[in-house]
Order: sequence, then C-alpha cells, then structure tokens
Amino acid sequence: ITDANMNTRIRQNYHEECEALINKQINMEFYASYVYLSMSSYFNRSDLALHGFAKFFMERSDKERGQGVQLMGYQANRGGKVVLLEIAKPSRLEWGTAMDAMTAALELEKTVNQNLLDLQKTCELKEDAHLSDYIPGEFLDEQVEGIKMIGDLITKMKRTGDGLGLHIMDRELES
Repeated sequence: ITDANMNTRIRQNYHEECEALINKQINMEFYASYVYLSMSSYFNRSDLALHGFAKFFMERSDKERGQGVQLMGYQANRGGKVVLLEIAKPSRLEWGTAMDAMTAALELEKTVNQNLLDLQKTCELKEDAHLSDYIPGEFLDEQVEGIKMIGDLITKMKRTGDGLGLHIMDRELES
C-alpha cells in the first residue's frame, strides 16, 4: 500500500479546488509571517530601537506561521497533499515610521482575511461541510479580532503622536 492509496482512502468530500486553496492559504500565512518578521527586524535595529513594536511584529509572525502549520495538519487530516509554494519576499525592507508599518500590517491582515473569505465561499459552493465549519471557527474570528486590534493601535498612535506618546506605546507593547 502506497502513501497515495492511503490518502485516497481517507479522503471524503474534499474537492481538489479546496485542497489547492488550502495550499494557497498556507503560502499566504507563511508570507504574512515573513513580512512580520521583516517588520520586527526593522524595529529592532539600533537606529530605531522600538523594541515593543519589534516584539509585537515578532508575535504576529509567530502567529501567522502557526496558522500555516495548522493548515498543513488540516490538509493531511483530510487526505490532501501539502504543496509548499515559493514565499515571496516582503514588498519592502524599510518600513518607515511605526504608523507606516502598522498601516501596512492592517492591509496585510485584510488581504489574509479576504483570501480566507474566498476559501470559505469556495468550500460552501463545493458543499464541503467540514471545511465550511473549520475556516470560520479556526481562522475568520481570529482575523477579525486581529484587524480590530491593529486598527485600535493605529487609532491610539494617531491620538498620542510621535515623541513621548510613541515611546509610551512602545513600552506598553514591550510588556
């Protein structure tokens, strides 16, 4: 019995298009992790020394990577094959101000969320009840909460401004 035959045996109501979109989402999660890793490294530099922001972006990177790994496990459980795609490098190496980076992070989270919504729509069209339940329960709620959290941070950053306000926010993120 080959591994391919075992996958065939456990696979049930798992459409190839859903499998491909799960692989695409795995790639998206790893890309987001890579972008956040870049942001963390940027704010950890000695010329910026915003260690709270560096920590925040490192935690976001870990979270995104963890979601990618979780989807890899899901793929295996459903009898699918994980196809790791090339991870694109971040669109830039310099992230500007903390506000610039947080705004880019908000857009990234919205992109990840839109990909999940597209995946959800496809699995509903393919009548995959398990995947239709899994995506909202494991990912969509968390995405909405992440978008809200980053939006709140942007609002606070606008309110406090640069200088001492930014320093205080950085300290709060570091603790």
